[in-house]
Amino acid sequence: MSFRVHLLMALAVLTICLASATDALAQGHIIRGKVRNSAGVNITQITVSLESGNGGLINQTVTNNEGDFSFSGLSDTSYLVTVSAPDFIPASERVEFVRNIGPGDPGEIRSVEITLVRKDVRVPRAGLRFVQDVPEAALKAFDVGVKLIRGGRAQDGQRAIEQAVSLFPDYFDARFLLAGELIKLGRLDEAIKQLNEAQRINPKDDRVWSAFGTVLARQHKYAVAARVFAEAAKLNPLDPQHHLMRATVLVDHASTIDAAKSKDTATEREQTLLLAEESLKRVSALSNGKLSAAHLQLARLYERKGERTRAADQLEEYLSLNPDAKNAGAIRDAIKKLRSKQ
Repeated sequence: MSFRVHLLMALAVLTICLASATDALAQGHIIRGKVRNSAGVNITQITVSLESGNGGLINQTVTNNEGDFSFSGLSDTSYLVTVSAPDFIPASERVEFVRNIGPGDPGEIRSVEITLVRKDVRVPRAGLRFVQDVPEAALKAFDVGVKLIRGGRAQDGQRAIEQAVSLFPDYFDARFLLAGELIKLGRLDEAIKQLNEAQRINPKDDRVWSAFGTVLARQHKYAVAARVFAEAAKLNPLDPQHHLMRATVLVDHASTIDAAKSKDTATEREQTLLLAEESLKRVSALSNGKLSAAHLQLARLYERKGERTRAADQLEEYLSLNPDAKNAGAIRDAIKKLRSKQ
């Protein structure tokens, strides 16, 4: 099967717990964040919305006196955090997790920082925005679909999005949204077709490549997923999440390689972990060390290399950045297990 065909099979990635400590970690994904203005001042008591990767409203909260907020007990892989406040331009950040989890499964933690800019301040856009001249009928059908999905009527919303696609087959946003809805339903083959069309229409959108990569990761095709996330990173090199996703699937891939089988497999495993470590260094550089999930991935990496002290050190570094993490007790237990085996 060609690499191109492989690419058409893929949405988020990041297993952040040690294999030896999986049972101990907390349940549900967690998103933690802070909101500031362009002067660096924390913004308090403003609304923060959590949406699904396809725009459906899931929950809302407000920032505390330090500008902090959090959402917990999450189970899907893709979310959008949106912040709105009077006199400020609304801002949003996409958050991706490695995998869907069940009610009793250990979760992952993502941290985001959002800066709000006043409406009267002009901010230069980074890169070029993909713009389409969409026929009015297709646009209306799309808007109806989005509203239905956000209102909890996903099936009706999907039909409206499909109508938008039938009216305008090259409708990128509709294709991408429809793919996301199909992924949520586990209809991956149909989702791949929509992602393929979205990529044909707009081949430079890193989100499409990320979506492909995530589907591949779900299918445990980690090596191909790593190449796909690398392509996403080329298109948007300043987004640390793409590098983090690539590192995660590389560690997963290394876990499937039997190093004892031969010298070649031992070398392959070593090189795979080295690539993962390089990607995590890139994450640290791009995020100024603020993306704490990188420490959890480094812990996984070092544990697989048999470097238990370094793995424990990374977990301690994570806790220093997230002292109030809900799974802090479980991670401390994991640290004790790692250090006890020295």
